[in-house]
Amino acid sequence: MPIYEYRCDGCGEVSSVYLRSFGSADPTSCQLCGGDLRRIISRVAYIRSEMDKLEQLDPKYHKMVDQAIANAPANSDPDYHMNRMVPFSQAKEKGEPYFKE
Repeated sequence: MPIYEYRCDGCGEVSSVYLRSFGSADPTSCQLCGGDLRRIISRVAYIRSEMDKLEQLDPKYHKMVDQAIANAPANSDPDYHMNRMVPFSQAKEKGEPYFKE
């Protein structure tokens, strides 16, 4: 039970028509303006897997990401802040911990 799409030569309107079988007669006139209809190729959609999407990436993408990380300031790296942390017992200034239990 196919569904075909037709474009009107007069007004350019695209309409979808459900036909009961492959042998059914094609519609001949537009319902809006009465112009001649011509069957067009319908758009098709398919779902791609994540692997297919990754394969479609630009080969330069990973190089661009690596370059952006290399040009980032040092304090944007989480390890930079983790390495600067010290236990409360070794802190230069004593005070209340930021988080309380």
